[in-house]
Amino acid sequence: MDADIQACETFKPMNIRIVAEASDLSVKQSEGWGLSFLIDEDILFDTFSDGLILKKNIKKQEIDIMKLKYVVISHDHWDHTGGLWHILSKNPKVKVFICPCFTEKTKEKMRKYTVMGTKIIELQSFTEIKKDVFTTGEIMGNYSNKPLPEQSLAVKTQKGLVIITGCAHPGIINIIDKIKKQFNENIYLVMGGFHLMDSNREQILEVVSKMKSYGINKVAPMHCTGAEAVKMFKEEFRDGFISVKTGSIIDC
Repeated sequence: MDADIQACETFKPMNIRIVAEASDLSVKQSEGWGLSFLIDEDILFDTFSDGLILKKNIKKQEIDIMKLKYVVISHDHWDHTGGLWHILSKNPKVKVFICPCFTEKTKEKMRKYTVMGTKIIELQSFTEIKKDVFTTGEIMGNYSNKPLPEQSLAVKTQKGLVIITGCAHPGIINIIDKIKKQFNENIYLVMGGFHLMDSNREQILEVVSKMKSYGINKVAPMHCTGAEAVKMFKEEFRDGFISVKTGSIIDC
């Protein structure tokens, strides 16, 4: 009996809710840009570009901000940090996980909430945030020919590993490879921004083929992945392709 209980606790079902997601450049100015995911009820990964839109979505989806314990910011870009200040103003008693190389301007803005209980945690390497949820720590990427650090999440679920990315500036394959070295487990799902919107068809196909060769069961590309890349993932993964939008819930 005890063994059964332990197994249940180790592989308990999880759900990931898409709180906010925007991938259409044509409405970027009016409807926002970026993404935000809620893992179970207590982890928020990224906070979209616009606090007002995030607030509206949270209310519509009946999410209880006060149940949040952890906020993970993938990287220091406006479309992933924009709603953070709304979250901290409503529930400052959270732990915010960032990369050490975030700008001092962003860190200073976060520190204003520490007097209300916010804890800012800078992570360089792989760290378990809570049971079965890990951050990769800082992985160096590149944006506009400048270094850009980013972290992603690896979540152990009953179906296998789930990898969650913000924009994948370090390269989606590099992120997956780092996680594969850490965990010798089946990858069930890779979801988030894959940053292939500026890649040509040959480059995209190379990424898609590599991910298929890893035996990844499902993919849910969005945000900065780009329409052409999303189409190619859908064609290649077929039943393994998950189409998502704001409000979608993925059970795993």
